[in-house]
Amino acid sequence: MPFKPVEKILVSDGILEQIRNLIHAGEFSPGERLPSEMKMAGSLSVSRSSLREALNALVHLGYLQRRNRGIYVKPQIQWQSRHSFHFRRSQEDLNVAEMIEVRKIIESELCALAAKRAGPEDLNALEESLMRMKAKFNDPAAFIRANQHFHVCIARAAKNHILEDFIVKIRDLLKSNIALVIEKSTISKRSLAYHQKILGAIRDGDVSCARRAMAEHIADIEKEFVKILYRPQEPL
Repeated sequence: MPFKPVEKILVSDGILEQIRNLIHAGEFSPGERLPSEMKMAGSLSVSRSSLREALNALVHLGYLQRRNRGIYVKPQIQWQSRHSFHFRRSQEDLNVAEMIEVRKIIESELCALAAKRAGPEDLNALEESLMRMKAKFNDPAAFIRANQHFHVCIARAAKNHILEDFIVKIRDLLKSNIALVIEKSTISKRSLAYHQKILGAIRDGDVSCARRAMAEHIADIEKEFVKILYRPQEPL
């Protein structure tokens, strides 16, 4: 199979470019069915969710079509899409992607530490932040501030001063990261549910559940960010 592992920060961009280039190179002919999602994800060393987003973008661009539970290369005449799409990402997009990568590495373990070490004052701070998120659900700016504060409170509850200082220093980047996804999607309701689940796990001292809940929350943010990137734009 002519695929190779994807190493880009924006994984779905790497998938998209690889498949597009293989089509142009004749590795996949017009009308040919692509391998199954499972096989492609394995060959590319990517998650199936990242693969699906790239495939959906290629469908929008006119390269692929879904038919009879399969994915096929469209006739060459249809490869020019009326939707605009930029393969070169802005620095802002790359910054957001890098921030999500940092969060995946750090925040799940911070949450696990918080489940071990949080005291009554930490739990109170987290509960107050969550209450503000609920109260300001229809006020995006206030909701985002409360959301950011919740994550800072987790860092404090972890009782590791180096990690806490790190999160405090990047809190503006964290806020921007949260804001971009919330303002351009309908993720807020799911975000609130994840925060409730995270707080419950920390309150119960359930380390595994806390780690998993944060990992799922950030994975959901990453998925929504990728959807935003690949959202087709009609020409002006």
